[in-house]
This record gives sequence, C-alpha cells and structure tokens, in this order.
Amino acid sequence: MPIQVEPTLDKPLPPVNTKHDLGEDYPDRMKIAGNTAYLLKELGASFEMTEEDHAKAGKLFDEMNKKSGTPEEEMDLENPSVALGLATYINEYERQIVQDKVQVRTIVTNRLLQMSQSDDQKIAIKALELLGKASDLFVEHSEITITHKNSNELKEAIKERIRTLMQMNTIDVAPRAERLANSLDKKKKDDNSDSRKIIDV
Repeated sequence: MPIQVEPTLDKPLPPVNTKHDLGEDYPDRMKIAGNTAYLLKELGASFEMTEEDHAKAGKLFDEMNKKSGTPEEEMDLENPSVALGLATYINEYERQIVQDKVQVRTIVTNRLLQMSQSDDQKIAIKALELLGKASDLFVEHSEITITHKNSNELKEAIKERIRTLMQMNTIDVAPRAERLANSLDKKKKDDNSDSRKIIDV
C-alpha cells in the first residue's frame, strides 16, 4: 500500500551552507564545475560543444590562477559545455605535471647511478647515500634517554605520595558505637516530645 506524503510549509527550512559546495576560491570553483560536467558526461548526458565553448574554456584555463572571476566568467562556468572543455584542459595539465615529476625523478636517479660509479670515493659515497634516501633505505634514528631511580628512591617517593593522599582523604568521624548512641538518644527525645503533644491535646 503506497504511503502518501503531503509536504507542508508550516516549518521553516534549515539554513543551507553552500560555501563548501561552491568552493573556497575561484580555481576551486573551476575544478568543481569541470568535475561536475565530466561526471554528467559519464552518466550519459550529451553536450554539444561549439568552437565558442572551446575558446571560452581555453580562456578560463589561462586565467585559472586568478583569485576571482568576472561575473561573465562565473556565468561561463555554469555552461556545461564550457565546464567540460575546462575539465579536459585541467586533467591534461595535471597529468602533465605528474609525468614531469616522474621524468625528473628518473633523470636524477639515473645521474646518481652514474655518479656512484665515479673513481672519486667521496662522490660515489654521496651518490649512493642520496640513492638510498630516495629509496627509503635509511631510517633516521632518534635517541630517547630515560633516567631510572634506584629502588630506595622509588620506595620513598611512593611512601611520600601515600602520605599526601592519606592526609587529603582524612575525615574526622565519631566511632560507630558513639554515633549509634547519639541517634538512639535523639530518637528517644523525639518520641517523648510526640507523647507530650498527644497528652496536651
């Protein structure tokens, strides 16, 4: 049996903070718009990209390091075709950065391997050291010093601590027999006063 739900407007909607969804700054908003368009394309949405859309996407990508965009540029970000073109530029740029880093790492590693074959022992050892650090072969050790007390000093420290704790928790309490006697005396007095009240009535 279907349940019918009827929305009412008597309760106010909670405030929505869209700042995080929109991005902290202009480059973030550009990446979010591009990723959203790319996801829509993967989910089956079709975009008709024109030459003008490609040109706008290229212009936006060239100005990606700006802190804020013009209102016209912000409107272009809302165009899915422009955002998809922008995503293509951003993905290619980031892929190129990763490739460049890998390439530089390879060049440096190869050069260090060549230098490790040097006849000069200082150069060879330094090259091998750098290769080892790049390969995480060497782990930096940190030295921790713990000073221990002898058993007599520890015993005295423990005794002093116990004395301090015992003084803090000391409560003057009357002996149990005395407390019982006092409570019985009080009860007798209360009973006598009750009997007098009854007699007086």
